[in-house]
Amino acid sequence: MDSLEGLLKEICEKAGKAEDEVRKLVEEKQDELSGLVSPEGAAYIVGRELGVSLLKESSKQLKAKNIIPGMRSVEFLGRITRIMEPREFERQGKKGRVVNLFLGDDTGSIRLSLWDRETDMVEGDNGLKEGDIVRITRGWVKKDYQGGPEIRLGKIGKMERVEEETDIPKLEDIKPPGFGGKETGMSLPVKRLSIGELKDGDYAEVRGCLVQVFKRRPFYNCCPQCEGRVEEKEGKFMCKEHNEVEPKRQLIFSGVMDDGSGNIRMVLFRDMAQKVIGKTPEELVKEFEGRDPAEIYEDFPGLGREFIVNGRVRVDSFTESLEIIGNSIEEIDLKKECEGLLKELS
Repeated sequence: MDSLEGLLKEICEKAGKAEDEVRKLVEEKQDELSGLVSPEGAAYIVGRELGVSLLKESSKQLKAKNIIPGMRSVEFLGRITRIMEPREFERQGKKGRVVNLFLGDDTGSIRLSLWDRETDMVEGDNGLKEGDIVRITRGWVKKDYQGGPEIRLGKIGKMERVEEETDIPKLEDIKPPGFGGKETGMSLPVKRLSIGELKDGDYAEVRGCLVQVFKRRPFYNCCPQCEGRVEEKEGKFMCKEHNEVEPKRQLIFSGVMDDGSGNIRMVLFRDMAQKVIGKTPEELVKEFEGRDPAEIYEDFPGLGREFIVNGRVRVDSFTESLEIIGNSIEEIDLKKECEGLLKELS
């Protein structure tokens, strides 16, 4: 990654901005992201927002926290912290396969997706295993379904096991992926905040009571490969990345949490939504297809229950108010909460 001064100079030249103005924007971006990216990483984001592409072909090795969507020719050294179960899918009559891995270094974790023949690298006795150190070369980075970075190998990217000694932390010393969840692509420090303290860009843990449920359709059509939303056009379901697909159903839940200091809209997807709704997508489709979605939430048992939600805080573009996109959700464990309070007081 280029030096901060070099990045600032390039932004100023290409965007026609004064250095003091750009430097202030970089500092504000770091504050907005709660200090979770380096000044250089913040400069890349500011450059992109100003219409300046700073992403160059580079063989310099990056840290997990500095990898952002849009990067090309990425080199990364990390330890495999988790290998998810493979998923199979069918597209236009052809079967495919995808396996998600999480790689970590001393700054956090990031998701890597392996597709089709690439999945052979983690199969069999000689395949890569959790705990192995690997080197990624010439990878590229896209946004995952939660907006975080996800590495892909593509046609020219490579991944190989590293046998020599490195300074990569041991498996037990690497932050687990996500905020207590299992499938998010980032690992970031999470702090318990009251709802009244939250601001756009925070990664936070919130404890609150579910006080309102939005009675909307609880499932949506998504691509079976990338799990992004699909659009129906002339009877066909189209994915932006994988063209025509046979969609699958995924759950979505939204409601309002309140902790006395304020309230915030909470949005949950997939298994997190299932925890609150208490039914699978298949069960809901079977019971409520063609009926008013509001019926699903009649006598809803979740109202009034307390939850702990970990997730990303952002401003909803429609309402212009804050919402938290959950990466994990659990009901209150009173014993654990008391133990935490005693630890703070000791």
